[in-house]
Amino acid sequence: MIIKNYEISELYAFLFNLILKGKESRMRTRFLKLLEDQLNLVNQERQQLVADYAEKDENEEILYTKEFVDEKEIEVPIFSPEAEKEVQSQILTLLQEDFIIDETADKIEMLQVLQEILLNLDLEFTGKKATLYNRFCEIFEDIQLLEN
Repeated sequence: MIIKNYEISELYAFLFNLILKGKESRMRTRFLKLLEDQLNLVNQERQQLVADYAEKDENEEILYTKEFVDEKEIEVPIFSPEAEKEVQSQILTLLQEDFIIDETADKIEMLQVLQEILLNLDLEFTGKKATLYNRFCEIFEDIQLLEN
């Protein structure tokens, strides 16, 4: 199963908000744990990229500037123009990378249950949600489950 890193948070939110019970809920929870672990890894790598490219003081501490975003003051790392282009490029590359969930014997049941849930949802979607749902179905349709 292959998911792009940038798709993980949307898939996580989508699955998290489905109303499920019993085995379906347990299998979803197991799958969400896999997604959560990858999200944490991507976030750590993103933070490392920022640390690698940001301007630093004499103590090697990252320099920040304050900016207002949505009427909130936040601290934003300072980058030289060249470093900002490079860190943006590196982060984009990170987000475009594939997250591969091996379709191994220990994951067959979880993947089968999630595939069944997603491909047979009796919900209606419009706009962005419809597009996302279609993409999630494509991801789960591509699963090559081992024969029992």
